[in-house]
Amino acid sequence: MTLSQEQNLQANLQQKDLLRRLTNRIRRSLELQEILTTTVAEVRSFLGTERVMIYKFHDDDSGQVIAESINDQKLPSLLGLNFPADDIPSHARELFIKSRVRSVVDLDNQQIGHSIVRDLDTGEVLSEDIRYRPVDPCHVEYLKAMGVKSTIVVPIIHQDKLWGLLVSHHSLSRSVSEYEIEVLQMVVEQLSVAIAHSDLLTQARAQAERETIVNRIATLLHSLPAIALQPALETAVTAFGGCGGRLCVRDDPSNLHNSNTRSLSECLIPGNDCVKIYTYGQQPTIPEQTIYPFLEQYSIWQEYYKSGEYDVWAISDIYATPGLRTLQPAFAVTKIRSMLMIPLQYRQQLLGYLSIFCNEIDTEKLWAGQFDPDK
Repeated sequence: MTLSQEQNLQANLQQKDLLRRLTNRIRRSLELQEILTTTVAEVRSFLGTERVMIYKFHDDDSGQVIAESINDQKLPSLLGLNFPADDIPSHARELFIKSRVRSVVDLDNQQIGHSIVRDLDTGEVLSEDIRYRPVDPCHVEYLKAMGVKSTIVVPIIHQDKLWGLLVSHHSLSRSVSEYEIEVLQMVVEQLSVAIAHSDLLTQARAQAERETIVNRIATLLHSLPAIALQPALETAVTAFGGCGGRLCVRDDPSNLHNSNTRSLSECLIPGNDCVKIYTYGQQPTIPEQTIYPFLEQYSIWQEYYKSGEYDVWAISDIYATPGLRTLQPAFAVTKIRSMLMIPLQYRQQLLGYLSIFCNEIDTEKLWAGQFDPDK
């Protein structure tokens, strides 16, 4: 066996070993953060570079370093820091998405190389060599300010969107082989699978938690005397982590078999007095001069549930929901931004509505250096 053959064999073994360990980790763990932390450590060991990190994009195209592995603190930690959207220009993000382009920078040689996975025009899957061109001066200054001379960037695609980047940094000049790029491509494909699994798990957990709470509350409402409904509402708001809530129920929800009992929609007609409203915490302010004194009397709820499917309606942004336009002024004087509308039913009969309110969240972002929008 020649030296070249031995090197190829060793490289193949390294690749298989890395992918095997990552695949096993993904199979064993249901927690995405644990998988990401393991991935950056494994990739940094494989490349022998000084920092490997995973950068996740926010909805506004800014991003945050959410996982990182550093060798002997030769480069400062960026973990948890945010970077503005214009740090990665829109045309670069477009290349990452459409062509799955992988980027390599070598500052000593003043070059940036692109390895393209997919043809931008035809969509044909490619496996091309790394093609180099002179690197932009602003890019050079940016990396020098970070103490970096060599980088590798591979996009992480999830559901055909740019979820994040797998990034390697090194403080010395370093050549990057096509073999290393291909291995990193396999790694991000494994990460895409892990992200999909994590999303499904998060959704399933949230749905199971909601269903458990809703079922418990519905059972309580059917069995508790009216005097106990206020504590039940307070328990529900606390369970969901809300800032306030409302409980609108028929006056006698336990008397479901009485033929004279009116439906919830009949009880909510203005002028009727067969519903009771319980409130806790922050509340929207309904104008006094209105024919609908209660939040639950507005037609949006009847319209949404007209099919008879009484699922939980999670409204992430009240002001971005067109059907709530007439109710938005009632929330404008509060910090309430989102809500859960939970229909309460017992044996396929609608007892009432439980609504949980949540405030908009004020968060402090830690920026990497002084944020300057000047491109």
